[in-house]
Amino acid sequence: MTNKGNVTSQEKLDKAKKIADKKKGNGFFEAIEEVALRLIRWTSTAIDKLFFTKHYSYGLALVLACVMYFIVNIDSDSFSKTLLSSKTLNNVNVTARYNGESFEVTGLPESCNITITGDAANVNNAATKSGYCLINLEGFTEGTHTVDILATGYGENINTIITPNQATVTLKRKTTGQFDLTYDFINQNHLDSKYILGLPEFALGSTKVNIRASQDTLNSIALVKALIDVSGQTSSFETNAPLVAYNSQGQMVDAEIVPSTVNVKVQISSPHKSVPIKLNITGETPVGFSLESVTMDHQTTEIYAPESVLAEINEVYTSLDLSTITSDSEIIQPVVLPNGVNSSDVTMVNLKATLGTSVTKTIEKVALNSANNENGYGVSYADTLNVSLIITGTQSNVDLVNANDFYTFVDFAGLEPGTYDLPVQVVNNATAYVTVQVNPKNLNITLVNQE
Repeated sequence: MTNKGNVTSQEKLDKAKKIADKKKGNGFFEAIEEVALRLIRWTSTAIDKLFFTKHYSYGLALVLACVMYFIVNIDSDSFSKTLLSSKTLNNVNVTARYNGESFEVTGLPESCNITITGDAANVNNAATKSGYCLINLEGFTEGTHTVDILATGYGENINTIITPNQATVTLKRKTTGQFDLTYDFINQNHLDSKYILGLPEFALGSTKVNIRASQDTLNSIALVKALIDVSGQTSSFETNAPLVAYNSQGQMVDAEIVPSTVNVKVQISSPHKSVPIKLNITGETPVGFSLESVTMDHQTTEIYAPESVLAEINEVYTSLDLSTITSDSEIIQPVVLPNGVNSSDVTMVNLKATLGTSVTKTIEKVALNSANNENGYGVSYADTLNVSLIITGTQSNVDLVNANDFYTFVDFAGLEPGTYDLPVQVVNNATAYVTVQVNPKNLNITLVNQE
């Protein structure tokens, strides 16, 4: 029978091992903790010595100074040489170098593109320069040639790539041709419309010019014009007008004109004439109303035109459409200028129209006239030689008119002997604002040959 109070030797040994293992584990962590504390104490001491000890702070300052010196003074030439840059310049002008006295060149490209490569600073500097593409034809003879295109004016410290890098051009030998000289006035829209330009007079009767170009170019020239600038001119003037050659399509021809300008004199005049402004009345007033009066703020105007035009004009017109007004009105209307008139002092007139109640008056037994009876035919009226006129207007205007203010007639133009039903026509010569109707409107008339 086992005694529970007695512990065996094996049990004691196991228990001792457990206690030993536990102490061993605690010692490992204590060792790590000790190392960490020593590292912290060493770092703290080092920082104190570095920043707060004069000897060590001098050393730190020296190290920092060396670093800054390296950053600031690193050689841009040695460092930036390793950094290449490029920039493309588009639509660079192309210039040809050749004997312009003897030859004409065709086939030149208008522009090229240049890609500049090299050190960044040199590339930026070259891009600001006024360089160009050059085709060097010095020493070349007449004919067609394929030549390299060179970049010029960008400096020597960069490389260039030109697109296109070649051009095929043709040199043609120049000859001389003589052409008649004509002219064009330019900028006439900047010349006051009151002024009339006379025919230009070329100095020393210079009506012909010489042009040096290839025979093909000379053959393409249709005319040569002196371009006379008239902008702002107010009196006769003298100027040197540039000369320009044109082909049959009106396009400019690039050619050497000798001389390149011509001295020309131009007379400027300002013919004018004072004419009345007449009122042309159209349309009808509202029912029951007639036009009482119309006043205009301008009765005459000064018109400007060539003398031949002025001789044919005795008046100008403005208009009033009665159908647009229903009561007393003020209207602004333009002055209508005949063809050929350049300008008028009065371009708009203010109209003041007054309406009144309509009344009518009949004028009996108005004599009837014949018009355009060129062959002298006998005229037989089936009804009467007299007609009636029905006058409509305001009372004050109707009272002002009589039979003498109207011309009543029948038109026989183009008629042969025979019987016709012809309209009776009336011309209103009254100064008062009235309308007129004729009664009867048509007559049965016989034309008789009196031979």
